[in-house]
Amino acid sequence: MSSDALLPGARQPRPGHRAGGHRKNSRVQTVSRGLVRVPVSAALVLLAYLAVRENIRIRGFEAWLASHVIAIGAHVPTGYFANWQAVWFAETTHERLALVITPECTVGLLMVPFLVAGAFLVWQRVPLRWPLAALAVSLLMLIAVNQFRLLAIVWFVRGIGYTTGFYWGHTMIGSVITILGLAASLAVFVLLSGHRRHFRSR
Repeated sequence: MSSDALLPGARQPRPGHRAGGHRKNSRVQTVSRGLVRVPVSAALVLLAYLAVRENIRIRGFEAWLASHVIAIGAHVPTGYFANWQAVWFAETTHERLALVITPECTVGLLMVPFLVAGAFLVWQRVPLRWPLAALAVSLLMLIAVNQFRLLAIVWFVRGIGYTTGFYWGHTMIGSVITILGLAASLAVFVLLSGHRRHFRSR
């Protein structure tokens, strides 16, 4: 105990003064954090909804993107039909083969769980950049994996014929590519979204 505390009229510190200030700052930080995270979370939920509703447009975009990827990766003339969600490539000068991107073959629906999980993660006590970065990288990986799958189908069709090549490129090898790509995207999403939390724990 300090000797000043024994003097008459000495001013004593008010109990709880500093703690009260800390609580006030905590409330201010919580409110400010919520003002930022609420619209971000709502935007991600909206994107998940649009990914389902606008699935046809997403498949049209994938067909457009695949026309460029296949042209570069397979060295063949290509094009796309946005209304049919199909990409075509020229097998010969007089023959064109089209690949229709069906709801089962698009990444549009695979994006929904990632977007919903991202909307939840923005409420965790981590900087927003980590869950958003994890989400962006994972979605780009999903798109890239599906484009590689379409390119693999073209490789197999051109290499061993339409019937056998489509079976191996789409059903066998394509399924493996999708599964491995989805697992890799999920792993990256988990690692990046928890990066800051792991750093703090150390």
